[in-house]
Amino acid sequence: MLETTSKSRVTLDRPTIVAAALALLDEVGIEGLSTRRLAAELGVKGPSLYWHFKNKNELLAHMAGALFLDALPEPDFTSANFDLVDWLRKGARGLRRTALSRRDGAVIMARITPTVDDDRRAFSEMTRCLHERSGLPSKDCSLTLLSLGRFAISWSLYENAAGDRVQPADWEAGFEFGLETFLKGLQVRLTEGSAGRA
Repeated sequence: MLETTSKSRVTLDRPTIVAAALALLDEVGIEGLSTRRLAAELGVKGPSLYWHFKNKNELLAHMAGALFLDALPEPDFTSANFDLVDWLRKGARGLRRTALSRRDGAVIMARITPTVDDDRRAFSEMTRCLHERSGLPSKDCSLTLLSLGRFAISWSLYENAAGDRVQPADWEAGFEFGLETFLKGLQVRLTEGSAGRA
């Protein structure tokens, strides 16, 4: 239990702090976000946050991780009905949706290496499972995930920067064109890989 500035008492944990930080981000943007301001929003003294995060960079890493967890569908690699390409499609769409849903969300997702508190959706685990299910080399699996993620987040950065100069429908159509073109190329590689193993 932590004593707050208003003499009330509140229990803080990392998810609570990260949720408050993301809400504050929507109000003030990444430039206005500070641990001092966050502590004031939570009604605690500044040093209280350092029990949970040693500095702002660590907090930002967990914020980025929360955004990625919100964006990425939980994979069910063990299911016989698991559709690898559709999972990648949903992941890319989710990254764009989440990046656009928060003020400066795309900036945080592009700049900050995320700390993800879910082993199943850690990058290394998704790469390993993609390798096992696709048969593609591990390096290709890693590059697949990186390329899709960078495409979705970079697209969101440009979308935010353009504002009203481009119609939402045009952004949507362009994103879907790029995504499906990438996935069709990947399907060719998957088919070639299957033929090679046959």
